[in-house]
Amino acid sequence: MGHAELDETRLTKLHIDLLKTKGGTEQQEFLNAVKDCEEFVSYIESRVGSTDGETVSLFSAPLTEQSFKEVPQDSEREVFDLWKDIPPRIACRTPFWGKVTLEHIRSGIIGEPSWLAMNGGTSETGEERIDMALANDGDNRQKRIDDCVRTVFRRMSGLPSVRGRRDVFVNPSFGRAWWRERMVTRVTNRPYSEGRDAILEVVRMNRQYWENLVTMIVSRGSVFGSTVVQDSFINTLAKRIKEDKNSTLRNASTLMKAMHRFSSVAASREVGVLDFDEIGHIVDAVLVQMDNS
Repeated sequence: MGHAELDETRLTKLHIDLLKTKGGTEQQEFLNAVKDCEEFVSYIESRVGSTDGETVSLFSAPLTEQSFKEVPQDSEREVFDLWKDIPPRIACRTPFWGKVTLEHIRSGIIGEPSWLAMNGGTSETGEERIDMALANDGDNRQKRIDDCVRTVFRRMSGLPSVRGRRDVFVNPSFGRAWWRERMVTRVTNRPYSEGRDAILEVVRMNRQYWENLVTMIVSRGSVFGSTVVQDSFINTLAKRIKEDKNSTLRNASTLMKAMHRFSSVAASREVGVLDFDEIGHIVDAVLVQMDNS
């Protein structure tokens, strides 16, 4: 028996139905349900439902709204250790993380489903954001309601119908934590690794930086489709950043340019058959060039 998930077909239909009319009655009803645990669980169960399968073990301790929005690094490690036996083919699925999040809401580990609507800084809670959107009578009311609905789905499970495949690696709090820590663990266990702290600094640089790194994870190409290439690139990047605190490689835009440059250099070579440290030498030459340009 596999892992329990939300029903994928019905979840996709719910996304489509709710995003059809910005600020409409259905979106307003949905956001009102998000403000109450029992109502939200009932809403998802009646509109989506779940598949048969094993439900994952729940996170060990209640989270705060802030720690759910951006899972701390120690908690990310616990997330991955708890669910490390989940196959990547399951961990890249929106309905899987939707089910995981729902069960944490049902159990109270996620204190309020309104946390899913939290966005931006710390000055506004998820519930406050929903209330302000629903109470707003200005010209942007419809957009604010729609933005809240989209945030809820992104933080709960990802919204690939809008943002593409990478969304499940970036936006769901638990999904992002699992994939980020998986990458840290994998690179740290390589020979010649720069070490856990250095790798953590790279993958937790900022949200956009992680999203750019995710490009490698979802790649099916001949270059970044190889995990040894992904790991070597990240390890060498960590080395450069560790050695130079003012490196331009800390910028998400420079990172993206470096990835494109490396892809061009590697296109004429079978880098995937090289050893981890051999790939690192090639990556390092590209990164030095980028940092000095």
